[in-house]
Amino acid sequence: MIPAYNPDDKLIELIRSLQNATGIDEIIVINDGSAEKCTPVFSEISEKVTLLTHTENRGKGAAIKTALEFIFKSNDELCGIVTVDADGQHSPEDALKLLHILPEKPDSLFLGVRTFSADIPWRSRWGNKITRFIFRILSGAKVSDTQTGLRAFTSLLIPFLLDVSGDRYEYEMNMLAAAAKKKIPLLEIPIATIYMDKQNSASHYRVVKDSMRIYGSLFLYAGASFLSFLVDFAFFNLFAWILGFWDIDNISVISNIAARIISASFNYYLNSTYVFNSSRKLNNAIQYFLLAGVILFFNTAIVHLFDIYTDIPRSIYKIFTEIILFTASYFVQKVLIFKVEKH
Repeated sequence: MIPAYNPDDKLIELIRSLQNATGIDEIIVINDGSAEKCTPVFSEISEKVTLLTHTENRGKGAAIKTALEFIFKSNDELCGIVTVDADGQHSPEDALKLLHILPEKPDSLFLGVRTFSADIPWRSRWGNKITRFIFRILSGAKVSDTQTGLRAFTSLLIPFLLDVSGDRYEYEMNMLAAAAKKKIPLLEIPIATIYMDKQNSASHYRVVKDSMRIYGSLFLYAGASFLSFLVDFAFFNLFAWILGFWDIDNISVISNIAARIISASFNYYLNSTYVFNSSRKLNNAIQYFLLAGVILFFNTAIVHLFDIYTDIPRSIYKIFTEIILFTASYFVQKVLIFKVEKH
């Protein structure tokens, strides 16, 4: 399965090599809205492959989904599938290596991982380091090459892969995040590291725009938490301001509890709906609000101690308190409350 956007003769060479490889029954190429100048390339391979075409460029993720839909509708038997990039960075030998391993664990997602040595283009080397670091923190899964396009899986995973969000480069990252969430094993197989030049000029990856798409999906939880913090922070100060008109003790404690109830309800909705993609079941809600109660206790205790023993402004120590409890809340939700059962 080869998504192709504005390919050159390397695609013709790749198809020729794959045809000569034993064990590949069908090659599907997706022309993702390539320019007219690429017509000779597709004409050259059209009789050798199944050619699917997008009339306009829709992105790598959309191209992969088009091929998956085609396979799902036309093949009722269990089959092995491998995605290969069109720019010649994946060898037929490595594609076959992944396909041959598939029968051992048909419910797994196999990743062909590269070795990022000093002679690899800096954009690819550092981009992968940063992405895999952030991915591990937010997903809990360790993947050494999050940007590899050489991936293999059986048709058992097609329904799952079609449900993964994203149409461009973020689709591949979302695939890993969704697999980690559903406890689908991510198995790494070493492959050759091939780059055409030091700048990796064959890649259509747009550094700023596509990076924003990828990192945006990773920061869903942080974004939801930040929005909830803003709600909590705003209501905390609002209640403190209102109660300030009366001679009431423990203004900070009362304001903190009232604000936390509102922000916790808001955060539960965001996390269950958008972050952890979990149905809002009664037991999940009970667990979440029990956690919220524990967090509220420590939150209020810290706020109260600051209020009694320091002269720090309420707004400042409120921010400090939220930062302390942020990470603990995330991991409890991920591991215990919104945990997805194994696929």
